[in-house]
Amino acid sequence: MRHPFRSKALLALLVGLALASCGGQDGSAPLTSGVGQSPAAPATTSASVAPSAVTASPEPVSSTAASPSPTGSPTRELPTRLVVAKLGIDLPIVSGDLKVPGNPPDYPLCGVAQYLTIYRDPSRLGTTTWIYGHARPGMLLPLLDASTVKNGAALIGKVVDLYSDAAQRYTYRITTVLRHATDRTAATGVPANGRRLILQTSEGPSGTVPKLQVVAEFVSVAPAEPGEAMPTASPIGCFLGP
Repeated sequence: MRHPFRSKALLALLVGLALASCGGQDGSAPLTSGVGQSPAAPATTSASVAPSAVTASPEPVSSTAASPSPTGSPTRELPTRLVVAKLGIDLPIVSGDLKVPGNPPDYPLCGVAQYLTIYRDPSRLGTTTWIYGHARPGMLLPLLDASTVKNGAALIGKVVDLYSDAAQRYTYRITTVLRHATDRTAATGVPANGRRLILQTSEGPSGTVPKLQVVAEFVSVAPAEPGEAMPTASPIGCFLGP
């Protein structure tokens, strides 16, 4: 799973996959195909956990998060904080376009998660919000570690909270674990009245193309305290070179 794929031959095989910014243990970029199209399901299907497994033993959602969902916000909201309490994940979120001196433009930052700017508004119905980050301690490593045990079965049903700059907390439940993903097919097919969250991290060192994608479906939204929703972000460049 951790074999590097840095050759030009791999890039030739993955025609249509452009690299933007996503995280790996030593960093590698997220996948950009599948945008504005309906590609065939990726070869990750056999390695994924069936969405129906979420009904077996779902993690309870707090009553304060069970408020009715709005029908959609007329103003854009941006993700500001990611919390997966059961995994000890709690990260400020910044834009995938944020530049830090000394860090390559398409290399993920450390100390934060980031959102893909084309999948950035959790308030919009029928859309996906895409969050990525390095698989490093204090970041998204717990997702990667859990995914290697029974194809991530223990992740199914886990609650994910995503906060926005409008002081809203969007609660999701993990339904699917996609290992070795090579495109953005997971972002497609969102119901018109639904919302989807994808958490993405790398499965290997810098230059590795396949990604881990964890898919979560919307449960509810509730107001949050501004200080809770908008933590101070201190992103740092952590590129170690080729």
